[in-house]
Amino acid sequence: MVRSKVGVVVLAAERSERMRSALPPAMHTVAGIPAAQYVIEAAKDLEPENIVVVVEKADANKALKGASLVLTSGLETLPQAFAGCDSVLVLRGDVPLVDSALLSSLIEARAGEYLVSQVSTKAGEGVGPWCVDAGWFWDQVNLESGGLLESLKGSVLTKEYSVATVLATGNATLHIDTRARLAEVESVVRRQLIEGHLAAGVTFRDPATAYVERTVQIEADVCIEPNCYLYGETSVAEGSVIGPGVTLRNASIGSNCKVEHSVVEDSSVGMRATVGPFAHVREGAVIGDRCEIHNYAEVKNSVLGNGVKVHHFSYLGDAEVGEEANIGAGAVTVNFDGKDKHPTRIGARAFVGCDTMLIAPISVGEGAFTAAGAVVTRNVEPGVRVAGVPARELPGKEERAE
Repeated sequence: MVRSKVGVVVLAAERSERMRSALPPAMHTVAGIPAAQYVIEAAKDLEPENIVVVVEKADANKALKGASLVLTSGLETLPQAFAGCDSVLVLRGDVPLVDSALLSSLIEARAGEYLVSQVSTKAGEGVGPWCVDAGWFWDQVNLESGGLLESLKGSVLTKEYSVATVLATGNATLHIDTRARLAEVESVVRRQLIEGHLAAGVTFRDPATAYVERTVQIEADVCIEPNCYLYGETSVAEGSVIGPGVTLRNASIGSNCKVEHSVVEDSSVGMRATVGPFAHVREGAVIGDRCEIHNYAEVKNSVLGNGVKVHHFSYLGDAEVGEEANIGAGAVTVNFDGKDKHPTRIGARAFVGCDTMLIAPISVGEGAFTAAGAVVTRNVEPGVRVAGVPARELPGKEERAE
């Protein structure tokens, strides 16, 4: 708990020539979120008066949460932002493994007779972060230079102020200044994330081959098989088995599902469904309970009711499919006319035969039937059977008997 009024400034604009990147190191992602976000969250645990992140104009639209942004061209506004604060905590945005306990110790170390406190390593190297007396800080730093950290160091070293030192251990001061260091930090965070999921009841068959971003949610009794990648706002409900060889990106997977050797992105899958192997569920798809999306099937921007089966080499785009419908091998909703997309509606318990082409916009009624190879260009009424190119209604049982 912070005992004095502390403001936090996170420096996220500095670039590293060794990174060979247009992005500042603080804006490179670690397990799916910018490195600076980790620093912001460590600072938030201290309950400071405010947190301000210094960024370049080009990076002002980056997804940083829980802090105000100030451009390097507008540093003169910083003193007003920290009015009333006793201390200012100056943090590097490219040190994502810093923790709140270390920052708290830094604040306490300065609270006595010192104007400045800094973190040091066992090797005696002084590294960011710093905690400084607020009034002294704004008198010393050169806000026109854009280099707050360099200005602070220059003031302290040139005038030989007495500085309190807090010893850092482990990876708390590991900062991203090369691609190799970025990979090292990513490895540490990745290991921490997987250890957290393991402790919460998730099974990883081979943790070394699983990549799980920080925003992913996994419930207990989920099993993650080897070579799986879980990105973004992905969630996996209890009892599901993911993998091997699965990519989930912003995907919601219901309970007791099986997803194998497939990609699911920006879509949701209901309970007790199976996806794969080698299926692709694309953006905007809603897959119902007990659905079966199997070999080389692709679903995009479509809603599939409970129990729908799409087993082989099929494409459903911009479609609504009723419960228990069966989509045969090679069936395609022809949703694009070269200019616009059009919808297809398939009723409950309909049977769409192998290699059927449904030329959208079109509807196939409940319980209807299309024969193999049919090219359906007109709506099919409920219970009607069609075949041919173009598809025509087949005679009923009584007519065939004649």
